[in-house]
Amino acid sequence: MTMTERILAVDDDAGMRRVLERTLGPVYSIEVAGGAAEARARLSSGAFDVVLVDIQLGDGDGYTLCREIKRDRPDTDVILITGSLSEPDEKLYRSLEEGAFYFLFKPFERRVLRALVDRCFELRRARHAEAALTTQLSLDLDRARQFQKSLIPSEALRHGGWHVEGRFQPCDAIGGDFYISLAGPGDTVVVALSDIVGHGVRAAMYAGMLQSVLSTARRRDPAPAEVLRELLEGIEFFESESYASLVYCQLGPEGRVRYFNAGHPPPLCLRSSGVVESLETTALILTPMLPHQDSAIGEVGLDPGERLLVFSDGMYEVLDSKDNEWGLEGLTAALKSSADGSVSDALDAVMARVREHAGERPLNDDATVVMIERVG
Repeated sequence: MTMTERILAVDDDAGMRRVLERTLGPVYSIEVAGGAAEARARLSSGAFDVVLVDIQLGDGDGYTLCREIKRDRPDTDVILITGSLSEPDEKLYRSLEEGAFYFLFKPFERRVLRALVDRCFELRRARHAEAALTTQLSLDLDRARQFQKSLIPSEALRHGGWHVEGRFQPCDAIGGDFYISLAGPGDTVVVALSDIVGHGVRAAMYAGMLQSVLSTARRRDPAPAEVLRELLEGIEFFESESYASLVYCQLGPEGRVRYFNAGHPPPLCLRSSGVVESLETTALILTPMLPHQDSAIGEVGLDPGERLLVFSDGMYEVLDSKDNEWGLEGLTAALKSSADGSVSDALDAVMARVREHAGERPLNDDATVVMIERVG
């Protein structure tokens, strides 16, 4: 308790005002007012945490004053006091209806008044602490959103005869998916998409740490085999039950795609003939439990106009109101039907189909998709 916690006592009985001052003054900063008009003047000139109001005032009634205080100063707590014992239930009901914190009958013991006021301030401190925590959590979440945003390319990449663009829709305020698209040496392009198990703040934290390891590995040697080796050696920060899937592609200027797929959904390759091919998994998931594993590097060639779609499982595991999954068939069909549009339009069309399938139901996982087009 500090002297910054202020009380205003409103009573037209001078003796009662003295009782209130003597009971609460040693602990709290208390001012008194002899009526409603004086109380309004004091309230207009300063803020009070708690106001004690006698129901029967010479120039008004405490109910009206309580209503005004709660309307103009919602954070101020009001304790109503009465010396009349008639209709106690009705008085209590009216007090609660007007928003009073509590209702006290005269005569009362001083220790009861003190305990009531102490309890009122304890609850106020708890409310303020909760509000401060909520504000801090909101700020932290906003920072996390900004961090998450920094993991996602802000615009499409056009380099070395390639067009790379993506979309990201987290199921929570922040998510565990991320993707990169970067120009490499010799007109090459590097594309990667990862999905951390779970979602929310914890998954976003691991996503940021994994991307840092990926960035270091890519700078040393962007070849898929070397990147995979460094990733497996550099994810010791993962907890034993945590893991990630990841597709990494190195795009060459001649149209060749060299890649590894560590436990991720197979990317879909849309050929100029309209046929969709699936690029299978080449490695196990990324986890410190399996730091050494046999893996292979896949390779596929794309002709001008052909596309490669890389995505997280949240893209096709989206559920409708009846728990029906959209499925890979739905995603494949959306890829085919959007073939005549630009990469941007195709991605927007695919995401629209995801939202259409979900309807009013929120996503149950982060949904991330990257489209790679060979443009010649």
